[in-house]
Amino acid sequence: MNYLICEKDNEVALQQAPLPQPAAGELVVRMTACGVCATDTMKIYGDGYAKPQKLGHEIVGVVHALGDGVTQFAIGQRLGMAHHTPDYASHYSRRGSETMDPTFKKTNVTPGGFSEYILVPTLNVQHLVVPVPDGVPDLRAIFMEPMACCLRGLDRVRLVEGDSALIVGAGAIGMLFVPLLCDRSVTTLVADVREARIETAKELGAAGGGASNRDDISALCRQHTHGRGVDLVILTVVNDATVALALASLRDGGTVLLFGGKPHTELKLDYWRAFLREINFITSYSATPDGLKRAMAILAQPRSSKLDALVSHVLPLASGIQGFELVYKGQASKVVITG
Repeated sequence: MNYLICEKDNEVALQQAPLPQPAAGELVVRMTACGVCATDTMKIYGDGYAKPQKLGHEIVGVVHALGDGVTQFAIGQRLGMAHHTPDYASHYSRRGSETMDPTFKKTNVTPGGFSEYILVPTLNVQHLVVPVPDGVPDLRAIFMEPMACCLRGLDRVRLVEGDSALIVGAGAIGMLFVPLLCDRSVTTLVADVREARIETAKELGAAGGGASNRDDISALCRQHTHGRGVDLVILTVVNDATVALALASLRDGGTVLLFGGKPHTELKLDYWRAFLREINFITSYSATPDGLKRAMAILAQPRSSKLDALVSHVLPLASGIQGFELVYKGQASKVVITG
């Protein structure tokens, strides 16, 4: 079988390996679609990751083989899955920090999501595998894992009906936040450098938006909030400029959700002003198994069909390297690699 792996900085190779055989409690999935995440491109082109690096975690596939004892799934069944799962008996998991559990980052599928066939280990089978409903196409089901990441981020902040939020960076992740916020009756605004993305966000339910390199975003936020500023700013891109934009757009006592990040990022902050304004900074890393099931339930709703349009490129596994380059250069909304 063929699979993609990053063995050297800035390089992705198409490699071959024997077809995996499942042991007891495991299963083998034939990959039908796997989304390219910005994390994948960071592992390839960034300098904060040791090599080799497995790639691919927004996985949809069909059960090819079952190990002994796996009775909850059937041959030929469509499944969505992610890559990391916690030990639910750990100190971290029992306190709501599942993604900080040491087991979380140690778990993964083999040899990664960008593979013709994928071996899913026992713990992942127990917690990370979610059936795909018949009405959900593969190109929507790949959003299960990134949407679960968004759900976890929103779980970590306090929002009530009638609140307001600004999403800075309306790429695929930013777009997924839009319907989730609107479902909670949150007035949702977006900021991005691309006009087309702002219009797409409005189609998904955003109340307004502006070009962050041209428009006065903080004024837009005050306009929609009786002069206060928004209750929440979600940064899918985190740097000094976006943090400054967040603070200018946020009401006193509001929250900044630091959702995106890159290795070696250091931020400048006027702590005294943040202290006087009682600004809350919240980070959120990855998704929980519970979030995967919630995300798939959302994707199964008819209104989620609007998310299908976020996929801009569909490429075969042999052309996967091109897909990573498109994402890295910002030339794609969402790239999906098929088996």
